[in-house]
Amino acid sequence: MIGKSLDIGSSVIRFFSKNFYTLVLFALVLISAFSSIWLFYFEIVKDTNPLSSIPAHIVKTLFDAMVLMSPFFVVKRRGFVFIPLILLDVFCLSAVWYYRNYLDIIPFSSFLLYENLTPLLLESAFASARWIDCLAIVPTLMTGVLYKFVLQKKVQKERRRLWWPVIVILSVFVCFHIFLSVRDIKSKQYDSLTDRFVTFPNNILYFDLNGMCGYILYHAATSLLPQPELTEEETIRIQDYLDAYPRYADNIYSVNENKNLILIIVESLNSWVIGKSFCGEEITPCLNRIVNDSNSITAVHVLPQVKDGRSSDGQFMFNTGLLPLKSGAVATRYDDVDYYSIAKALKRRNYTAVNMTVDGNNYWNQAEISVAYGYDQNIDRLGGGTSVTDSVLMERAIEKIKVQKTPFFYQLITGTSHKPYNEPYRKTKLSGATEFPEEVRNYMEVIHYTDRCIGAFVDSLRSNGLYDNTVIAIASDHNQLLSPCGVPGYNDTEAAFIVANAGVKYTHTSVMGQIDIYPTLLDIMNCNDYAWKGLGYSVLRNPVGSAAGWNGTVYGNEGDSLASRQIEAWDISEEALAIARKNNEDLEAGVRFLQRDVLSDDWEKVPSFDVIVSNPPYVTETEKNEMDANVLDWEPGLALFVPDEDPLRFYNRIACLGSELLLPGGKLYFEINQAYGRETAHILEMNQYRDVRVIKDIFGKDRIVTANR
Repeated sequence: MIGKSLDIGSSVIRFFSKNFYTLVLFALVLISAFSSIWLFYFEIVKDTNPLSSIPAHIVKTLFDAMVLMSPFFVVKRRGFVFIPLILLDVFCLSAVWYYRNYLDIIPFSSFLLYENLTPLLLESAFASARWIDCLAIVPTLMTGVLYKFVLQKKVQKERRRLWWPVIVILSVFVCFHIFLSVRDIKSKQYDSLTDRFVTFPNNILYFDLNGMCGYILYHAATSLLPQPELTEEETIRIQDYLDAYPRYADNIYSVNENKNLILIIVESLNSWVIGKSFCGEEITPCLNRIVNDSNSITAVHVLPQVKDGRSSDGQFMFNTGLLPLKSGAVATRYDDVDYYSIAKALKRRNYTAVNMTVDGNNYWNQAEISVAYGYDQNIDRLGGGTSVTDSVLMERAIEKIKVQKTPFFYQLITGTSHKPYNEPYRKTKLSGATEFPEEVRNYMEVIHYTDRCIGAFVDSLRSNGLYDNTVIAIASDHNQLLSPCGVPGYNDTEAAFIVANAGVKYTHTSVMGQIDIYPTLLDIMNCNDYAWKGLGYSVLRNPVGSAAGWNGTVYGNEGDSLASRQIEAWDISEEALAIARKNNEDLEAGVRFLQRDVLSDDWEKVPSFDVIVSNPPYVTETEKNEMDANVLDWEPGLALFVPDEDPLRFYNRIACLGSELLLPGGKLYFEINQAYGRETAHILEMNQYRDVRVIKDIFGKDRIVTANR
């Protein structure tokens, strides 16, 4: 045994002595990779996760750096390691800059959109840079200098492939993540080893759980591999969902036939600026005049529903009435689809459709996607070599429109109000609104500039005799997140939608989604006979009162038809519901509350829920004497007690209801009396539930029962 130990020790010493400079270089490379990934973590995850998770993430970051740099050992030319190291630095910096603009991790698919890097976008990215970003660049530069002038020749003398360090690194990495998965299974967070790698609500949480390597592998696979076809069951569910939408064919809200339509998609038009003045200066005087006009539609609670495609996703929804992709941009991934669209709906009546944008055709693939939307002509940069200003866009649009054969549909896509809010505007009194941070003041100035351009455009339509016969719809591609400032009425989570010459005066005071703009335009333009009505609702119709975000949260009226498809909370006590409604309003959670007695049969039972969670009364009368005074004093008896002779009356009833209310594959969760775990599980088994489990609490007592329908 002593001889073997000495042999192992000698082997280790020989390995280090023969590869000393190679290991020194690897250590420097590892530090560089670690610093880039740590910047990624520190800037992103720290905002959404407690700082107590830092020690655990240091370990994850170290393993990620080792795995990503492990090819170092199997290439004879060690200098090649700087290629993945530089790529990692670029990835982390891009992700951090993206996060500072959009509060999300950059989609992997966006790295394939190299043609999307226009001067405007690059300017916005560089404006997000901070001194801490040197953490990604400086260590790599220092390592490169040391390699070039100190280590290169010495490392070359040790040049040989070393496979076993790679095997060790990968083995330890895999074992580490298996350990994390087993830990999560034991804590009942997940049911299998793979769940944590495929089940997650957002990109940030995925990165936090699985680290850089997991994030890159998963999103590379989901972005590059073909998407699975819909199953027959999924197709049926989608069709049932669409069939439930109200469809209307009347034209009671439409303008006179053959009126022109101009859709102006304004970059980052937050709705809070509408009607606001600071230092005696209106932010949007032109839009304010339109809002106050007797022939206009106004909606200032538009929920942005864009995803990875950002501006192009807004354009996609306005043009097609469809929701964007969960991953990647429709404009680049599905630019060859023959979409139903507002342009094609109007072209049936001999409209000419033209798309004009301040940026290049390569920006979000305008050249191809405009054809897919049915535009006859696409005009970019208006003949210039770089992006143009909104004023130039409007001036050139007027030149085209005043000689355009009518009727026509023009889409104008602005860009001057894109971050970082640089001039070409002249500063106004708005810059003196010192109650706002500088970023917000600059934003107000660029929006004021764009508003002035729209005002000049409207005036030109009037002077050319075109205004009265033209509907002008103004929508925001998405909102713009800004520095918090605490000014009353300030809300950067909502966008605006305004229509001039709409044929009716209407102010939509509730929430709507961007998806509702397409059917609203069909409604206004007398296109209700078009084959595709869109996934949304016209704001001129009663159903519109809510909108769903990408996180599944519903915003708006809790009794609305969309909200009713989302989250419901039931209680028999109206007093309890009143408190819950107040908390829901404060948190903007979008839950629908219903007073309902589960023991009653006076309501319709239709399968509609994916999950049911219930904490019904379960304390027996005998157990009442054992309860603490703080519970008895503050909890109503209606929420606590059941008769000794029938302690599981609610569990029997809810188990039976669940078989009627849950969709196939749905889950049921019960909080239970610790004394009746086995009995509750038996009730569920007798009602044909699958995978019934009794889960213990931190004190080892039966506390939760879960089952699948």
